[in-house]
Amino acid sequence: MAKTIITLGREYCTGGRYIAKDVARALGIKLYDKELITMAAKNSGLSEEAVAASEKRHTHSLLYSLYTMGNDLPLGDQVFILQSRIIKQLADEGPCVIVGRCGDYVLRDRKDVLRIFVYAPKGWRLAYGKENNMLQAKDEKGIKDEIDKTDRNRASYYNYYTQNRWGDAHNYDLAINATLGHDACVKMILAAAEAKEKAMEG
Repeated sequence: MAKTIITLGREYCTGGRYIAKDVARALGIKLYDKELITMAAKNSGLSEEAVAASEKRHTHSLLYSLYTMGNDLPLGDQVFILQSRIIKQLADEGPCVIVGRCGDYVLRDRKDVLRIFVYAPKGWRLAYGKENNMLQAKDEKGIKDEIDKTDRNRASYYNYYTQNRWGDAHNYDLAINATLGHDACVKMILAAAEAKEKAMEG
C-alpha cells in the first residue's frame, strides 16, 4: 500500500495529467485534479465556473493582499485558501496524487510528500497538443500563443501564491522531461515514490 502523497506540477501539453492518472492507478490511490474545483465550489457556494475562473493571473502576492485588503480578500485568494484547506484535509486522509494548484507548496511542511514537475521542449509540446486534440487553436501561431498563455497563467498563479518559482527544479524532488515517454515518466515517479518511502522508513 502506498504511503506517499504525490504532487505534480506540469507545463501545458506535456501529458502531465495523464501521467498522474496512471501513477494513481498503479498505486491504487485517488487522483485529485479538477475534483478540487468541484470540492471548492461545494464548500464555498460558488459555481464551478466561478472557481475555475478565479485561478487566473495575479500581480502582487497573497501576503500583499493579506496586508492591504484585510478580511476583504479578492475571490481568487479566498478560493486558494479554501482549496489549500481541502488539499491538506485530503493529505491527512491518506496517500493520493494532487495535480497543480500549488500542492507542493501547500503541503511543504509534510515529510511524506513527493514533489514532481513535468516539462518538455516547446516543439514537442506543440506536436503532442496537436496529436491529442488538446488545443482549441488550430493555426500554428494560435497554438503557440495558447501554450504560452497557459504556461504564463500557471506560472503567475504559482509565483503569486508561493515563495517559490514555478518550474524551478529546486522546488521539486523530481523534474521529468516528458519526451522520455509516458510509460517511462510513470515508472520514474513510481520508483521515486518507492525510494521516498524507504527513506522515510529509514
